[in-house]
Amino acid sequence: MPSLPLDAIATLLDQGAADSAVRLLRSSWEPELPPDDLVRMYCMWIRGLCETGELDNALTLARRAASEFPREIDILIALGNVHDLFGDLEQARAAFAVAIDVEPAGSLQHYNLGAVLERLGREDEAEGCYRHANEADRGGGSMFEATSALGAMLRRQGRLEEAEQVYDTYLADDPIHVEILVEHGICLSDLERFEEAIERFNFALSVEPEHAGAQYNKAITLYRVGKHEHAQTALEQARRLDPENALTLAVLGGWRLSAPECDLDEALGLLYGALDLLERRYGGDAGNAGYCSLVVEEVFEALWQNGRQAEAREVARIAGQREWITPHILDSLNEADHGRSPQVTIFTVLARAEAGERPASWPENSDGYTTGLTVLACDENEAREFSLAYLRNIEPSPTVRFHLDVVPPKQPAEPASSAASSATNAATNAAANSAANPGVTPGLDAGGPAQPRARGVFRVHAQRAYIFRS
Repeated sequence: MPSLPLDAIATLLDQGAADSAVRLLRSSWEPELPPDDLVRMYCMWIRGLCETGELDNALTLARRAASEFPREIDILIALGNVHDLFGDLEQARAAFAVAIDVEPAGSLQHYNLGAVLERLGREDEAEGCYRHANEADRGGGSMFEATSALGAMLRRQGRLEEAEQVYDTYLADDPIHVEILVEHGICLSDLERFEEAIERFNFALSVEPEHAGAQYNKAITLYRVGKHEHAQTALEQARRLDPENALTLAVLGGWRLSAPECDLDEALGLLYGALDLLERRYGGDAGNAGYCSLVVEEVFEALWQNGRQAEAREVARIAGQREWITPHILDSLNEADHGRSPQVTIFTVLARAEAGERPASWPENSDGYTTGLTVLACDENEAREFSLAYLRNIEPSPTVRFHLDVVPPKQPAEPASSAASSATNAATNAAANSAANPGVTPGLDAGGPAQPRARGVFRVHAQRAYIFRS
C-alpha cells in the first residue's frame, strides 16, 4: 500500500488550505488502514470539515470515529470540539470528561473542559480545570491557553492579585511570550500600576514591534493616566497595524464621537464598522461571545452617552439576539425604561423558547433553546413581564413561543452597586484577551442598605442551551 500523504495534509491544514486538505483526505481513504493512521486521518478530516463549515459532516464523522475508537484521546477531543462548535455544550462537556477519565494527565482535555464549563457558568469548576491543565503541562511550563483563560477569568471576577501571580508564574518560564506580556500589562493597569503596565507593553513591542494588541492596550492605559494625545497616537498605530480589529475601531469611534469637534460621519463609520466586523467574523461563533460583548458595549455606550438612544437600543437588540448583551447595557436600558426603586427583589427566570419556523440566527436542526435570566422586580408578575418583554424584543418572530418559570427567591435581597463603567474603563478591563473573554460583570449582594436599583432583566446567564432535533 502506498504511504498516505498525512504530513502533506497536515501542512495544508496549518496553512489554511482546508478545502484542499479535505479533497486529499477523501481521495486517500482506504477501507483497511492501520489504527494509528486511521485515528490521525479522522482527526485531520474532522478539523478540515469544521474549517470549511461542513459541521454536519464533521459531527457525523466524529461520531463514527468515536464509535470505532471510544477510548482514543484525540478522537474524544475532536468530538468535543465539534459539539462545542454546534453550541451543544453539554455534549462537549461529556466528551472532554471522558477524555480526562481515559488520560487524567493530559493538559488539553482539562483546558477544553474548563472552557466549556466557564461558558456554562460553572466558573469554580472551570478554574480547577485550568489549574489542572497548567499542572499537567508542568514539564514544559504552564499551558499558554490555560494561563490566558484562567488569568482572564480571575480578572473578570475582580481577583486581580491572583491573576497577576498566574501571569508572573508563566513569564518566569517564558519571559518573552508577547501575548502573556500584554495580558500581564492589562492586569497591572487594572491594579492601577500604570507605569509597570506601560513597561510591559513597551517590552512586548520591543519583542514584536507590529503587535497591535500591545499598542491598543498601551493606548488605553495612557488614556487612563490622562495622556490623551499620546493615547490617540498609540491607538491610531494599533489601527494601522490591525485595521480590522473591531475593538480598536469601537473605542476610536467612541473617542471621536465625544470630541468637541466631532466628524460625525467618521465617528459613526468607525462604530458601525466595528459591528459589521463582528457580524462577519463572529456572527455564528459562540466561542468569541466575550470579545463581541466588549465591542458591543463600547458601541452602545458611545451612542447612548452622545444622545443617540434609538441607535443604541438597536445595538442592544442585536447584542441580545447574538448573546453579546452585558449587564451595563441592560442597566442603562432598565433605568431609562423602568426607573429605579429601593424595593426590588432578585428573581431567577428560566425561559424556554420554541419555534415552528427556525429563526435564521439559530443553529441548524434546532427547535428552540433554554436560558436563564436574573431579573430585578417588585414581584413575580413584574419579573415575568420584564423577562417576556426582553425576550420578545430579541426574538421578534411571531413563530417563537416562550415558556417562563419564575423561581421564587429564598428571601428578599438588594443588589449591590453596579456602577456603569465608562467606555474607556470597559475596554481597559477586558482588552487583554481580545480573543474571547467577557468583561467585568457587576455582582449582586444580598447585604447592605437598600439602594435604588433599575428594574428589569439584569443579567443573562451563560449561553443558550439549544434544543436539537433527534
